[in-house]
Amino acid sequence: MNAAHTLAAAERCDAIAAVSTPAGRSVRGLVRVSGHDALRVVEARLVRGMLRRSRSIQFVRFQVAVAGEPVEFPAAALVMPAPASFTGSDTVELLLPGNAHLLSAVVDALCDGRAGAPSAQRAGPGAFSSRAYAAGRLPAADAERIALSIAAESQSQWNAARSLKHSPVQTAAATAAEHVTALLALVEAGIDFSDQEDVIAIEASQLSARARAVCASLDGVVRQSIPEESLRALPLVALHGAPNAGKSSLFNALLGRSRAVESETPGSTRDAIIEPLPLRGGEILLCDLPGIEDPQHALAAQMQLMRRETVDRAAIALRCVPLASAAVHTESAVKDETLLVWTKADELGVGGCFTRPAQGIATSARTGEGIDALRTALSEAVVRTRISSDAPMLLKRHRSAIAAAQSHLNAAAQLADDSIARGSRSAEPAELVAIELRSALDELGIVAGHRTPDDVLGELFARFCIGK
Repeated sequence: MNAAHTLAAAERCDAIAAVSTPAGRSVRGLVRVSGHDALRVVEARLVRGMLRRSRSIQFVRFQVAVAGEPVEFPAAALVMPAPASFTGSDTVELLLPGNAHLLSAVVDALCDGRAGAPSAQRAGPGAFSSRAYAAGRLPAADAERIALSIAAESQSQWNAARSLKHSPVQTAAATAAEHVTALLALVEAGIDFSDQEDVIAIEASQLSARARAVCASLDGVVRQSIPEESLRALPLVALHGAPNAGKSSLFNALLGRSRAVESETPGSTRDAIIEPLPLRGGEILLCDLPGIEDPQHALAAQMQLMRRETVDRAAIALRCVPLASAAVHTESAVKDETLLVWTKADELGVGGCFTRPAQGIATSARTGEGIDALRTALSEAVVRTRISSDAPMLLKRHRSAIAAAQSHLNAAAQLADDSIARGSRSAEPAELVAIELRSALDELGIVAGHRTPDDVLGELFARFCIGK
């Protein structure tokens, strides 16, 4: 260790450290250290020398213990002094060989204070982003966008997360907040001049009409957006049928790449394989399932149970049947299927003994026949069952805040209406009207990004992964 920074006793610093690249082997990996003492923590583990406190890339030799033995290796240190860093504090990012064990050993060394060296704390989920928020460098709305981007499992979810940067929902909430602020100012002005009966800052009828107009505008925003939970629940489309019915080949043909193993041997697919598939009408989750068969052992019984459960919860079930299979060429065999797909159409050949049925879609994964027609049929089914993914995303907490804001605005409008019924020109009691308008403004601030309660922040950053 660097003797210049070895302390007489262990010192726990404010710095945090974590591996900031995905788990697994890679050519390079990144360990991030951030905090006012980040440079000292890293310097204490260098073989020699010190880090220059300037924004730069510096090449150093690092030392850690692996299996109780000291190991030296080169590293590139990306130094970002405060305040010009993501967290607003001094930050050092160590670019290292991407061996997962080595990266873990580096974090262990940075957080080990037993040798008397200044040490960092292990970063929890979202720790770096939480510090960036506390330093005023990361608005809550941007943190939400990062969290949703990390959690995205499909292209539509990713696009929706990125769209939060310029969210129409937040813009509408900010506009609504401006109108409510103007109403509140007039109501409070009326309270200031309450001893002068001839001075009415805003009449009750105007206040009621304007408050309800803001509610109506918020209704429009909610109707034109797609709920967060709806976007996460992409329609599931399950391919099922007998073993060796061509399900995996059709699965790969629809995806446009090899994802499932194709084999002439029945039973090659042993588990549910799920992949997102973009279509013109939206995105779906396409699922390849094991073939329908009588289970001969406990494992096969579990496979069949999983297959049945997946088909039951699928929005669309595609029954895959080889076109040459005479056993299913009857109305009674297919009448209950959501969508019948004939597979292996190319195997009939010229002068085949079977004619192509009018029902269902004939496909060939080998020649591509019917694949576009099947995609079109799936697109039409998706359009019938879900909102366009082009609509802005409405976060669950934002929907709750908008509903609460509307409730307060309606309460203020009702107080104004009651005042009119009593023959009063002003909304009374004005103090209660002002309280309702302030409460509505607080709720709109949550959506617009002006205000974020502590419990929401805790839940938000808990959704991050370690190292972000």
